[in-house]
Amino acid sequence: MQTIAVTGPRQLTAHQRTKALSDLQRLKIYPNWLVGDASGLDKLARSIGQTHHLNLQIYEKRSELPHRAQGVERSTRMIKALATAVGTLHAWPNKPAPHQLIPSRSWPTGAAGSGTWGTIALAVGLGIPVKLHPLAEIDIPSWLQSEQLTLL
Repeated sequence: MQTIAVTGPRQLTAHQRTKALSDLQRLKIYPNWLVGDASGLDKLARSIGQTHHLNLQIYEKRSELPHRAQGVERSTRMIKALATAVGTLHAWPNKPAPHQLIPSRSWPTGAAGSGTWGTIALAVGLGIPVKLHPLAEIDIPSWLQSEQLTLL
């Protein structure tokens, strides 16, 4: 069965929320979703998954970790599970990727506070297919190879 993971911003404008909801509704054909515990896109995905009785695996931050490490650890855990499941990452970036960001098999140091782009770069580094659902007009980094990337 096909597994997907989702990542996106914690804060969405009304227009971005409408687009993301429409995109997520189309993804309900995939029975297994890996989703973080953040607000914004994660919360929308959890709601869609629960409404449609999908198999949701919710990845929560571990409060015993230092605050700045919690999101990184959660996203890394989710993407490694996605790699094991041979799934696809669906990502909703709403800003350009940090210029210094490059893909890596561990959390990329150039993520510069962008959890969405850090998650994308980690997925690319692990060879996971990525489907981008941009929420704004952004330039796509050159390191996103065409055979691994689909724009929606």
